[in-house]
Amino acid sequence: MLLLSTTFNYVRTKVAELRTREDGVTAVEYALMVAIIALLMVAGFFLLFENVSTAFNDTGDCVVDVSTAGTAGC
Repeated sequence: MLLLSTTFNYVRTKVAELRTREDGVTAVEYALMVAIIALLMVAGFFLLFENVSTAFNDTGDCVVDVSTAGTAGC
């Protein structure tokens, strides 16, 4: 029983020490910020690519079919 009590006290003091340390918190916060920024950049690039691709396809369709000049947004 003494060994269990000693082990419990040791673990409790180590957890209390880890709670008071704040040097690891900033690294986690920076990692989360980098991850969120990366996700936003990927989403932005995807949406930008879709819009640019659509614009080029529409322009290409107007150039290929000259008979539609002035209609359908050409």
